Amino acid sequence: MKIKFLGTSAGWPLPRLGCKCELCSSKDPKDTRTRTQILVNESILLDAGPDTYRHLTGDSSPKAQNDRSVDPTKIKAILISHAHLDHIMGFWDLTRIYNGYKPIDVYITQPVLNEIRKYISIHGQNLKINIVKPNQPFLIDHVKVEYFPVIHGKTSAFGIKLKENKIFIYITDFNRILPSQERTIKYADTWAIDGSTLGKIGQGPGHISIQDGVKLAQKYKIKNTYFIHIGHKTGKHQSLEDYLRENAGTNFHIAFDRQQLKL
Repeated sequence: MKIKFLGTSAGWPLPRLGCKCELCSSKDPKDTRTRTQILVNESILLDAGPDTYRHLTGDSSPKAQNDRSVDPTKIKAILISHAHLDHIMGFWDLTRIYNGYKPIDVYITQPVLNEIRKYISIHGQNLKINIVKPNQPFLIDHVKVEYFPVIHGKTSAFGIKLKENKIFIYITDFNRILPSQERTIKYADTWAIDGSTLGKIGQGPGHISIQDGVKLAQKYKIKNTYFIHIGHKTGKHQSLEDYLRENAGTNFHIAFDRQQLKL
């Protein structure tokens, strides 16, 4: 399974507009982040935030322009974790991908679809809506996919489990794992989870911190952890990597935009 982190920031990109803090002034390209989104096997999109167009075309930077590994016409399926705007506004552009051979399947739970409809229409000439139920696996090509509920404040939210030989789990926004779902995630090979803050400073009520995530990964015996949804109060990439190396171990990482994994 191929994993590509298209974006790794929280609800707003980094650097923040007009901010001169240490993080926003950083010259490290890994501290420049767009809204969280992942591409699996070059064909499955996890979430569809407002940076989707940029992720699928490349921005003005030479590095992005030279990255030809993302081909929007190869996208076969879209999966949505929850209906917050930083995870759904890219649907506006996804309804207009040209030169595709057939409609893109949107696999979505009914509660999330109901909430999306409050903000944006996702019906387009190239989208096919498929309602799926939590904890009922389905196939996208050779990938076994399963939505499972998580707690993210009062918002209907789901983690996404993908299995193709190895198991990859995506839980971008959450503050609690339900006891009924612990068997779903335990012993996963790799997961990408909420890293909105390092600790309590800046932590929102619907999110865990990186410190919390380390404890969860150890509890559920996850082999490799990548933190995503990095927030403004979290810290610079290198300092966070140093923190994890010293306090968690070599199987904990801070994901960055355009990073690629092969599971």
